[in-house]
Amino acid sequence: MKRLLWITAAVLVLLTLGTGLFFAHRQRQSYAVQVPRGAVSVVKVQVDGLVADVLWSQLWSPSPIKRDAERGGTYRFLRSGIGLAIPANLFLYQFADRPRVLFGVLRINDVGELQAFIRQQDWAYEAATPFSRVVSQHLVALHSADSIAFALCWEPGEQLAPVAEHLRGLLQGDQQEPLAASRFSELKNRKGHLNIMGQHALRLDFKRGEIAFSTDGAGDAAEFPSQLKTGNTGFLQLPAWCWSLMPPVWQSGGHTVSRDSLMRYISGKTCVQWRGATTQQDTVINYAYDDDFNPVEVREAVDRSVPALFGAISSDTKHLAAYLAAQGILDADLARIKPEVFPLFSLYTYADADKRLFFSTVQDAEKQLAAVGKGSGGGDFLYGYFDIVSATQQGVLPGRLEALLAPLSTIEIQGIRKADAEMVVHGRMTLPDESVNSLVQLIHSGALNWLP
Repeated sequence: MKRLLWITAAVLVLLTLGTGLFFAHRQRQSYAVQVPRGAVSVVKVQVDGLVADVLWSQLWSPSPIKRDAERGGTYRFLRSGIGLAIPANLFLYQFADRPRVLFGVLRINDVGELQAFIRQQDWAYEAATPFSRVVSQHLVALHSADSIAFALCWEPGEQLAPVAEHLRGLLQGDQQEPLAASRFSELKNRKGHLNIMGQHALRLDFKRGEIAFSTDGAGDAAEFPSQLKTGNTGFLQLPAWCWSLMPPVWQSGGHTVSRDSLMRYISGKTCVQWRGATTQQDTVINYAYDDDFNPVEVREAVDRSVPALFGAISSDTKHLAAYLAAQGILDADLARIKPEVFPLFSLYTYADADKRLFFSTVQDAEKQLAAVGKGSGGGDFLYGYFDIVSATQQGVLPGRLEALLAPLSTIEIQGIRKADAEMVVHGRMTLPDESVNSLVQLIHSGALNWLP
């Protein structure tokens, strides 16, 4: 019996050691890549780490994706037998002339198997020498016998010629250098399921029930101020320094506002609370016909639900209101933001003696506005919170936005200004099931169906 235990322990140790060495070898191999010198950003996708976390989540909390698979459903990201070698870390590249396209290269294990997989899809395929071409709504790819270069296009209809030129360069090894010798070498030490470095910086982690993100590569955990979201569908706090991040000149409805002028009058935080829904009247214009069949304009007042917003800007109220009125943002009696500036719904304004300029979608809301911006903890940080479930129940979201946000429950962000004036943003997006990995939930919801 004792001998059997020793043998079992030895086998487990050897399996653990062998598995560790295997994955360590995959890691080393994945970093031996060439990076295009012309890339402005590089994205690292930690494939092995992401798959391990998803499998661990599935092991302890079987999700609907597993039940679908038992009924014969398939998910493209889980398919095998496509003839490609998937590395431990996948690197994607962004070029300045194609900011909405991500490029990558994968090694081909079996070109026949890859071609068979491509022909099963609803993709255009053109076999040629030296490179065959694949085109779908969001994918363009060129492949040889041993490698495939692909481009994931955020918007369909990207011009094929410049995209194909970058793909040929990736396959031919033009203007490339080892990752370790490039300005993106720090990516090797950065953690996270997805890490972007270069023109933009972002880290994503797909956890159980939430997606955590950060513009800090270290991805340190952030503590969010729970008191700011209590009782609110949404909450936004902008410290005075945030206004320096807006464009030098802002235009809307034919009116112009200067950033420097705003910062001259804004002295403290701007806070906006979303407390449920309210009703506003809107005018709908229809056309009828008179007895001579001439079109006649008919105006009809209709009620519609809009977010009940209450906002306050700590400022030199008198001069800020005068400046906004002079620029045509406020009406003559300083009581409303002009509809052509903000056409979504009516925003009424009100100034108090406490150096705050208030605005709200609720008319005559002085009592509700009095508490806005007070009791927010006094922190000099950017903070935003949005309860998507509550907003959806109120029926005030545009249809396309509601569909886009449907897989999520809440969004929360916090931005802190560092000593070098750079802002670091931490955030999280929660999903309905707290026990299931967030990527699994996104896939099951159909949010990633646009991917090839």
